[in-house]
Amino acid sequence: MLPILAPIVSMLAGKGLDLLSNAIEGGADKAIELVSEKTGIDLSKGSVTNEEIAELKKFQREHESELLAYHAENTANARDMQKAALEQDDEFSKRFIYYFAALWSIAAIAFMFGITFIDIPVGSERFADTILGFLLGTIVATIINFFYGSSKGSQDKTTQINRLAG
Repeated sequence: MLPILAPIVSMLAGKGLDLLSNAIEGGADKAIELVSEKTGIDLSKGSVTNEEIAELKKFQREHESELLAYHAENTANARDMQKAALEQDDEFSKRFIYYFAALWSIAAIAFMFGITFIDIPVGSERFADTILGFLLGTIVATIINFFYGSSKGSQDKTTQINRLAG
């Protein structure tokens, strides 16, 4: 995912555009092209207006199956990559994903411990909050999703609530 898209992905998810957010996070180029083609909205600029949010909600409802397919494709690709790594003879390659997940898990726990028990300099509280939100909302959630899968039922329920509300 392009670095500029991380804030837009988070913002879209916060506005009830979970399917679109997941599709962009998983297959940024395809999803962004589809959005641009169908709505004329350029998500790569990093921000959207309230009118564009309304248009994106309509787009998400109309293209739900395509967005779900992008998200499923991304998850399948990641798991297929791990299956290929497990078939190799190199022990580091086989275990890399576990080392990587452990490193980020330890970093997240250390950061949470640090901001809980160590004084944060005045004026830096927002940075600490932002980093904590990123660690918990992106890194930790992605690790858990990779190893245990996402709650499809929960995602469907959120989609249905958004559809009824909007």
